[in-house]
Amino acid sequence: MALHSAFIPVGAPAGLVALTRDPALVAALRVLAEDGHHFEFVASDTALTDHLMASATRAALIDGAAASVPVAQLTDRLKAQFPDLVLVVAGTAADQGVLAPLITDGRVFRFLHKPVSAQRVKLFVESAFRHSDAMPPTPAAAPPARSSGARSRLPLVLGGLSLAIVAAVAIWWAMREPAPATAPTSSGTAPADAARAGAAAPAPAAPSDLDPATQRVLERADAALAAGQLVSPPGESAADLYRLVLAKSPAHARATAGLDAVTNRLLADAEQAIVAEDLDSAAQLVDVARGVLPEHPRVAFLTTQIGKERERQLLTTARQAAASGNLDRAIAVLERGSSSGSELIGAAKRELQQQEIDLQAASFLALADARMQAGALVDPAQDNARYYIESARALAPEHAGLREAQRKLQVALVAAARDAIGAGDFAAAELGIATGAENGVARSELDALRRELAAAQVALQADEFTALAQRFNAQLRANRLLEPAADSALALYGQMREANAQHPQTLAARNALGSRMLGESRVALARSDVAGAQRWVGEAEAIGFTGLELTNAKRDIATQQARAQRLTEAVPVGQLTRTRTIEPRYPPAAQSAGQEGWVDLEFTVTRTGTVEDVQVIDASPAGVFDEAASDAVARWRFRPVEANGVAVPQRAKLRMRFDLQ
Repeated sequence: MALHSAFIPVGAPAGLVALTRDPALVAALRVLAEDGHHFEFVASDTALTDHLMASATRAALIDGAAASVPVAQLTDRLKAQFPDLVLVVAGTAADQGVLAPLITDGRVFRFLHKPVSAQRVKLFVESAFRHSDAMPPTPAAAPPARSSGARSRLPLVLGGLSLAIVAAVAIWWAMREPAPATAPTSSGTAPADAARAGAAAPAPAAPSDLDPATQRVLERADAALAAGQLVSPPGESAADLYRLVLAKSPAHARATAGLDAVTNRLLADAEQAIVAEDLDSAAQLVDVARGVLPEHPRVAFLTTQIGKERERQLLTTARQAAASGNLDRAIAVLERGSSSGSELIGAAKRELQQQEIDLQAASFLALADARMQAGALVDPAQDNARYYIESARALAPEHAGLREAQRKLQVALVAAARDAIGAGDFAAAELGIATGAENGVARSELDALRRELAAAQVALQADEFTALAQRFNAQLRANRLLEPAADSALALYGQMREANAQHPQTLAARNALGSRMLGESRVALARSDVAGAQRWVGEAEAIGFTGLELTNAKRDIATQQARAQRLTEAVPVGQLTRTRTIEPRYPPAAQSAGQEGWVDLEFTVTRTGTVEDVQVIDASPAGVFDEAASDAVARWRFRPVEANGVAVPQRAKLRMRFDLQ
């Protein structure tokens, strides 16, 4: 399945022809060929057209990147020339947007997004095969004779083409025959002369078998024909009225002859327009005549003559443009006639296009060199060296300057990647290496760049880690352990751990920070801030700090909590050891009155065993025995309470009763 650009022999097997230079697409199609599908590959638009004209192929795949003209223009032209062709187009999202109308109306059967996958290519191509097999076959026409001088110089080609077309037109006018006679009228007479000229109405009918209303329609039709109202106004034209009659009486001879007369007159006017070189008017008249009688033999004949006359005009105009040095104008003129399938026009157009392609490719390569000088290797989009080189490649894959331009681009890409590494712009360096790989830079050079990049990244990471450790130490010395949140010793330690959790400096930072946090816990405990001490211990545990220092801090907090509990929770006085007891004095007034009662007291036994902070909690009767009870307890003495061998304060409670017995 080599690439072809010449004509394919007539009778080549049907299958799919692909216009592409994409290696991935070619590889996917080659895999399908192993399943028994037939493929041909072409390298240019003209070779694609040649193949389709010379073979039975009814399915084509067009790679938008390989087309020398806008892909929408190419597909539209191919569908006009080969209506039964099943088209699959491969391209970018931009190509799909341009082709949206053609995809919607079915002229493009499927759109294949690039880069392609082998599975999607298989699905789309097999679907195209099935679709083309399901379509009714179009009768094959013999391919036009290929001029042996198709690649000769343009003036000779165009001169020969012009003479050939003029001769063809002259022969046609000399040999053309009068239009065939119309069908007999209802009287049995064939008005051949009137029908040929299109000037006379059908002969009057014999007594009609039509109903009166239809007979009146027939008479109005004859009158419209006589008045020259052939196809207008709508509903009252001769053609419309004759059709109404035929709808009632399909074989009515007079109505049939009337339609024939309308058609002959339209075609006679078309002939006059051709002589006057007003081909647009001639084509419109023929189209109208086709709408009246689609099978009229002169409709097809005049359609062919109009096509030949258009071809002659196009070739004359193109020859004049080429002679003046305006290749773009000459190609544009021939492009308008390319859908006709004329080999003469095709040969002239290909010669002009090749000249234009060579000039355009050289221009693209010059632009690529200029962009390399400016350092625009792959950016900005559609204005960089790589874009212009690929544009030249798409136009002229064999252009002599492509290899050198590609080599220069590779050298520049390597140099740019190395500069980015030196500047510490690693993202740009990675992009440059990837771009170099896409553009054919040797693997050895790419590997060397990757090693340089990795070494530079390691060195930078080491420098960044050292700077991070220095900032951590500074914040630790300033005792900025938790604040500011984003730049505290704790935040910086987190960054160190994320960068390298097992680095010796990271481990040292954890131990230093944890020890400092436990120091803050001891400070909080000294001012009886048990909750604060617990928070600091929690911070130390959160960073992974462990050891005896953490255990001691937790024990100190527990001791402090127990001490606080003793100070706040009163125990019965019976749990303490009294060393001196003073009996309360019975109040005289209560004694005289015969009153009895009790007083509930709470007090603190100090570290030395004395009593302080005596409080009356309840009494009955209130206010009678309070003072006597409080004075007595205040002079009591106890053995100090100890916790872990250390004397601690202890709250106590009792109920002191006052009885007269």
